[in-house]
Parts: sequence; C-alpha cells; structure tokens
Amino acid sequence: MARILVVKRLFPYPPSAGTRRVSLALLRDLAGCHEVVFLCQADRAERPYVPRVEETGARVVAPLTPNRRSPLHRVLYKAKNRVLSRVQGRPELTYYASNHALRANLERLGREFAPDLTILESWETHPLRRSIRGGRAALLAHDVAYQILERAVQATSDPRERERRKRTVAREKEVEIASWRLFDAVMTLTANDRATIERDIAPPAHGRPLVRHLPVPVADEFFAYARPAAPACRIGFLGTFLADFNRDAVEFLLGDIWPRVAARMAQAELVIAGNGDRGPLERRARAAGARWLGLVADLRDFYETIDALVVPLRFGAGVRIRILEALAAGVPVIATPVAAAGLPLTAGEQLLLGGDAQALADAIAWLSEHPEEAAGLSARGREWCARTHAASVLRPSRLAVIDEILALPPAR
Repeated sequence: MARILVVKRLFPYPPSAGTRRVSLALLRDLAGCHEVVFLCQADRAERPYVPRVEETGARVVAPLTPNRRSPLHRVLYKAKNRVLSRVQGRPELTYYASNHALRANLERLGREFAPDLTILESWETHPLRRSIRGGRAALLAHDVAYQILERAVQATSDPRERERRKRTVAREKEVEIASWRLFDAVMTLTANDRATIERDIAPPAHGRPLVRHLPVPVADEFFAYARPAAPACRIGFLGTFLADFNRDAVEFLLGDIWPRVAARMAQAELVIAGNGDRGPLERRARAAGARWLGLVADLRDFYETIDALVVPLRFGAGVRIRILEALAAGVPVIATPVAAAGLPLTAGEQLLLGGDAQALADAIAWLSEHPEEAAGLSARGREWCARTHAASVLRPSRLAVIDEILALPPAR
C-alpha cells in the first residue's frame, strides 16, 4: 500500500460535470488499494459535501477558495492574477490553479503525509510541481488544452480576432508542452491525447516523462438506467456552460440544427441541462421552445426521460464523458466527429455522426422515424460501453498504470 496525494483546483462535488466524475472515479480506484489524501479548494457552499467525497475512501483537505472570502477580495484577487499573467506571460488560469492556499497545504502534506506519489490534475496546476519535495510526481491531463484553443480559432469568423487568438494559442501551447516535461509521468484520458503528448515532448531536452493512457470508467449506476416506456422525440443536450465549447455547441444547436428538426417534426422537444448560464443563452433557448433544466442533480432523471442525446461540438478536446454515460444508459447519441474524437466508436454501429447542421438534423429525424433501428443502436452502444468502459472492467488496468508510476525512481 502506497501513500498517494491527489491535488485538484476545483471541488468535485456535486458530480455535475464530467471532470468532477473523473476525479471521483480516480479517488475510488486509488483508495481501494492505497492510502489516499485529496487536496482541493472549496467554497462555503461546497464544504458540507466533504463527507460525500470522503465516501470514496480518501481523506479530504479542502481549504477555502481564495476568491470566495468576500466580494472585494474576489475583485482584487482577479485583478492581481490578470496583472501577473500579462507581466509574466503565463496563462491566467495557472495562477488560480496554483495559489497560496493550495501551495501551502501541498507543502504541509508533503511533510506530514510524505506521499510516495503526488498526482496533480490538469496542466494548469503545473506551477505546484515546485512544491513537491519527495516521491514521484504525475500529471493527470484531462485534455490537451491547446487543441481546444486551436479548434476555437478555426471556429472564429472575424479575421482580426482569429489572428489575436492564434498568437495566444502559440504562447499557451509552448507553456503547456513545457509543463508536461516537469513530471515523472503524464496520464491522459484518451489514447489520442497520449499520442499527442508523446509527439510534442520528443525529443526530450533532459529526460522524458512516462506517458500512459488512463481510460475513463463509467459508474455502474448508468447501466441500470431505464429507457422511456413510450418512445417520442425528446432530444437532450447536457454540458456545463462554463466551457466555451458547450456554449458554442448550444448556439449551433439553437441557430442551425433545431430549426431544421422542428420544420420536419413538429412534435420534437429539445431539453437542455447544465450549469453555469442563466443569461442570454437560457433566454434564447426558451424563446426557441426548448425546455431549460439548468443544473441536474440526478442524471437518472435526465437520461430516463430523453430519447436521444445530441453533442454538436464544433471544437474541444479530451474525452466526452457524457457520450460514454449516455451509451451506458442506453441513450442513442448523435454527435459531431469533433465530439466523438478519442473514442473508438463506429458511426452507425454505436452512435450516429453528423459533420454539419443538416446531417445532424437528419440523424435526429432518422432516429425518431425508425424506432426499431434506434433501439438496436441503443443496445449496441450500451453493450460496447459495458465491455470497454465499465468501472469494474477498467479498474485493473487503471491501477496497473499507477503501479508502473510508483515503480519509477523518485524525484526525476
């Protein structure tokens, strides 16, 4: 049994976003075999959920998020990080992800807990690497962030804005690649991201981290979800609107895809769920006749009442956890190739793909008009997910990756 410290900037409960569910799954797997401490920030509303996170078997250390102390402190904290970013040329998010509260607790736990392995989640936390004094240091890269930015540039129509974003991407790409080289090991959520990182860090300047794929498990509860008793045409969208790629996807859905669906099927209903936006996007969705659910505390309530999930992302990276969970729940999925990238799925076998608004609208209509074929797609998707991504199936290989990292010489 090893001592493992996991560090994440954001509190992972309630599990309303895929990145939170990734963190909770990691803690469950690790705590089944090792002694685990989880360090993360939490605001006052999140702190009562600490016992829920500790149900994973990990001990939680949750200092107060610095920008939640007072409204004035929030303004000053944001202004300081913005100034530091411009002066030092480092992405602004890295200052939030490596603040004094996290750094001080990381150093304290390094002395008191003496971890054999410290795992930092997301590349933006990389400045904390300097505070890891002993044992091995690993990074869990939830995605390759610069690829999200590159695809966002491609989706930008204004030429001047596109050039400005290109310069920003070039700077942040350089910082992100340099951050990977700081660690003894880097873990990715997709095989594509593993290949990208291995390509970008070669040839190594002074040593090369071990790069391994840590596939995303789907909790057993999703496989027990039921399907609606009477199939209809209730199409769901799920995602946090704190992410620009999800906001763009909903704009694309409302502006280009859904009018084509509604013109063909008057009975179709659009159901949108997610946290992070109660402004123009919600008003536009309601004006288009969509049912806006906001944050859904229990995903069973969402998945058991929709007939299909649409994931019309035009840019993004990493793995789309919502696709895996929908497949496990037996919900047919219609997605763009960008959304499904990183998952070894076959179009027409486990899900439907559409590269533009018309193709996506046609796929939605086809599912509604062919209920038997839709049921077959649902069954094949659920079977594939159970075979490849069920938590019990993946746990041995995920723990083998951790064992391989623990076997590395410490302090590379």
